[in-house]
Amino acid sequence: MEEIKQHCEKIIQILRSEYNTQLHYSGIIKKIYDVMLQIISCDNVNELPDIHWNSIVRCFVDDTMDYTSPIILELEKIEKLLELK
Repeated sequence: MEEIKQHCEKIIQILRSEYNTQLHYSGIIKKIYDVMLQIISCDNVNELPDIHWNSIVRCFVDDTMDYTSPIILELEKIEKLLELK
């Protein structure tokens, strides 16, 4: 769970530095940010929200047109870690 939280914190840092303005408006950037905060507040894997990771990545790319963002890599790492649990 700790490793998952580390990836969430990385995503939060990237969002705050590269997409700070969008964090104040509804949309996929804010949704990803809120989900990362929600995951960080969980104590175990059973408390995690049910997330469709492929949909989040697809919406992020559609919204930002940034196919090489480190956010995508971090989201994929979280998804893989959750599959192992």
